[in-house]
Amino acid sequence: MVRHITSERTSGRDRPACIGATGIALIAIGSSILRAAEGPSLSGQAAAAPASSTRAAFDFFDDFSDGLWTKHAANPVMTRTEPWETRAICEPSVLYENGLFKMWYMGSRTSTGYNAALGYATSPDGLAWTKHPDNPILSEPNEAVIRTTVIKHRGIYYLFASDHQWTPETGVINRWTSRDGLRWTGKTTILRPSEPWEKHFHNVGVVVDDNGIWHMLYTTDGPFGYAHSRDGLNWTKHKEPVIQGFYGGDPYLTKIGETFYAWHSREHKGHLRIYCAASPDMIRWRQVGDHPQIGYSQPWERGIGRSEVWWDRHLADAELLEHNGKVLMYYGGAQCPFGLAVFDGSFARLAQRMERPPLMQWAPSHYASVDGGSLRIADSQTEAEPIRPRDFSFDGRERRALTFRLRCDAAYRTERVPVDEGGGASGFRCHPSTDRCAHVIVRYADADNYARCRAESGDRVEYEEKTAGTWSKPVVVGQAPACDGRWHEWTITLDGAENCVEVDGRVVGTVSSSSAFVNRTGLRFGFSVRDTFVSLDDVRMTRRLAPEPRAGIVPREPVRR
Repeated sequence: MVRHITSERTSGRDRPACIGATGIALIAIGSSILRAAEGPSLSGQAAAAPASSTRAAFDFFDDFSDGLWTKHAANPVMTRTEPWETRAICEPSVLYENGLFKMWYMGSRTSTGYNAALGYATSPDGLAWTKHPDNPILSEPNEAVIRTTVIKHRGIYYLFASDHQWTPETGVINRWTSRDGLRWTGKTTILRPSEPWEKHFHNVGVVVDDNGIWHMLYTTDGPFGYAHSRDGLNWTKHKEPVIQGFYGGDPYLTKIGETFYAWHSREHKGHLRIYCAASPDMIRWRQVGDHPQIGYSQPWERGIGRSEVWWDRHLADAELLEHNGKVLMYYGGAQCPFGLAVFDGSFARLAQRMERPPLMQWAPSHYASVDGGSLRIADSQTEAEPIRPRDFSFDGRERRALTFRLRCDAAYRTERVPVDEGGGASGFRCHPSTDRCAHVIVRYADADNYARCRAESGDRVEYEEKTAGTWSKPVVVGQAPACDGRWHEWTITLDGAENCVEVDGRVVGTVSSSSAFVNRTGLRFGFSVRDTFVSLDDVRMTRRLAPEPRAGIVPREPVRR
């Protein structure tokens, strides 16, 4: 049974801190300075606050300063505008030459058919793009030019593309060449399905190593295949798939030092996110980290606020480029607009940083990613699979303080839409909403047994428990403006059964947990959301030791002389 103890209703600076059972004030742990405003230029990402010098004082601490990518605040940088690209733009390939960014991309009028074609755009800064007036610059009669990849090798541009636009044909991989990147000739079929696991050919990633060997990572309806060539024209396949076990694709392939890296999309419960894999030989691959490198953190990535978008669950089509000491990642969100994320360093530095990727302290999750030095969560599936520490746990009877900074950035609602033959891809569409909701899991045993505080729009904080998969009736803890789009400092003090909630140094209220969550070891804390984009920072948990009683002072007898 959940029992509401007290809710502080005083206001102003004199509101007391949470009081433990001993009557000693439990003061919120101070957090690091606020992050610099989001929205980096191509000169680099927003500066992340340094890790606390008192890290060792906490049983658990993460300020997410080890994040890799910062998304541009003005995303998306390109979207659909032309009749020939009515349904989608995808698969950007970007080069920087002679002071100009050049992008080749695929566009189509429908999802299925034979109308996908190659477009071209340029930009002086990588942000503002001008599409070529003669787009599409390459199309084939009665055949698609889809899943495009462009590279440049020894002064020649090479285009690789599939002709499978979700039609009955299995599809092949074709290759073209160009001297200027605009006029493409020499179409040649270089790869056909020949193995039992190859059903349809989709995307390819291609890189030429220092020895002149061409390497291709290609995708089918599921498994990824590998092929190599000495001239880029005649290819030899590896007989077995080299990456499998999930649906995904859109690989960007490069070699950094002695290691191949592929940034690719990966599906989980109908949603695509961008992950990275590494290999010493193009055959043995391992995933880099247990979390996506690019997850949902900006509303446009779900099509919110963009009338031309009908997809709500696609992050894909990563394309990386090193420029002026930074690595730029262009990527597709909602299967239409292109966004930009920036790593502050070279490819070599990125490879080094990925040896210890972000979120190593957190349990593997498809829903957590780091953007701009903050943990980002935006998936309602976290209600069933909360974001929580990997190894850290505590005893329900201990005295603990959990502190963090939280911001509810935006909210959305989802509606079903028809999946027509023309290409409504996911059957869902997202719209802006004002109903923001973030959850702080204070005592997590497993997916069917945990207790949480729920912050909602309307300045209400509630407490509820899930026992054997069934939720208790929520109890109002108090009022706090925790979901107003601003950063707020939270402290939740656990003292045996009691949970005292403070927001911005002011007590919201205190509530008691049932014995099932007190007389238990191996508990964790965590976070989840419902239809809300949430940012978290400076997450810490520390033990609160019971204070020692002060020694009594006995008056001394006066000395008689």
